[in-house]
This record gives sequence, C-alpha cells and structure tokens, in this order.
Amino acid sequence: MTIKNIIDVLSWHESRRWSKRDISNIKKMIFHQELAEGTIEAVNQYHITPSSHNHLSSKGAPHFAYHFGIRKNGEVCQCNSYEDITWHAKGQNVVSVGVMLVGDFKGYNHPGGDPTSEQMDSLAQLVSRLQKEFSLDNQAVYGHYHFGKLACPGDTVRRWIQKLRGEDIVSIRTMSDVQWALNKLGYWCGEVDGIFGLKTERAIRDFQADHGLVVDGIPGPNTKATLEELMMKA
Repeated sequence: MTIKNIIDVLSWHESRRWSKRDISNIKKMIFHQELAEGTIEAVNQYHITPSSHNHLSSKGAPHFAYHFGIRKNGEVCQCNSYEDITWHAKGQNVVSVGVMLVGDFKGYNHPGGDPTSEQMDSLAQLVSRLQKEFSLDNQAVYGHYHFGKLACPGDTVRRWIQKLRGEDIVSIRTMSDVQWALNKLGYWCGEVDGIFGLKTERAIRDFQADHGLVVDGIPGPNTKATLEELMMKA
C-alpha cells in the first residue's frame, strides 16, 4: 500500500503546534468518520480556523486532528507524524494513532451512506501495516464508539472492527429481540414473548424519549439501531 505524505501540504495554524510523544507510547489505533461530505483539506481548514463553532478549540487546532485520512477513492494520506499528539479522541490521544475516513456514514440514529469499497480495502491494509509497525494485535483496533462517540465511525466500519476484535455483533430484528434488549437496558416490558402489548409499547416510548428518538412506540429502524448500539456497550 502506498501512503501519500501531505503533512506539509496541508495548512497549519499560524502559531499552534502539537505536543510530542515517544512513539513507543502508541498502543492503539482509533477509527473515525468525517460526519460530513467534504475533503481532508476542508476538514483541516475547519480544524485550524479559530471559531466559537470549532469543537476542538475556539482558538483553532494546530493541524488536521488525525494522523491519517482515507479518501473516497481509497487513497491513504498521512497528515501528521506519529510523534504528534493530535486531538482525535479525548483521553486517548497520547497512546493512539487516529484515522479518519472521508464521508458521512450511517450509525447510531445518524443518517448517511456507507464507506466505499476502496476505503474499506485501504482501512484493512492500513490496520495491517500499523499492526506490524507497532507490534499491535487485533485488540488494539478501536472505533471512536468505544470512547463514547456512538455514531463514529458508522455501522459498516464498526461491524468490521467488531469482527476483527471478536466482539459480539448484536442484531435486533424481531419483537422478542426488542423486548430482550429493552429489559436488559432497564426498560421493563415484561416477559419476552414476542407480543407487542401495552407494556412493550410503554417501554419503547420511554426508551425513545431518553435517546432523542421520535416517540411513537414503534420499534422502527432507528429505534432498533439505537438498541443495538447500546447493547454492544452493555
């Protein structure tokens, strides 16, 4: 796999720079999605620009907040050196390499599309390369969802990571699945019998209200997806 180095092609903040680390600290790689339909360059400009809307810092970040970006065509770009402590996952930055896939992907009640096949191929190759470079196993591969950002990096990458890590993939399909998950999460709907009764509807409404969903008492796709996400972390 060829990696294009664009560290100095991307603009930098006029004065701010990353803190540094010894690369022996690297124990994890964490994958993200852009959550928009832009480019690496556009994300970099957003990150370095001082603004009250800049979620990294109102003063602007030093640079693109990930070590790598994967474009829609599968091109992998290195955007910071391994020594740079970038700001991609709070509490994890000193020990991790951050990777962002360009695009807006569906996941955890967030609408969107899916990564391209080229991006998924490049993701797999990059993981293999980083594992060899830093002597990391499959348990060192994380999604941002592991650290609280449940929509990131989206369903497709999340399931790929889960399979790699050997994690259970929870599927909520039937009414019995819905009842089982609701009971496990503390929204008691009685016996798991597959029957959509008043207790189940009330439990669904309470769950929807607590998680920013449309409160209609119907276990639709968004409600099921949210149940899946939360059950993975339960």
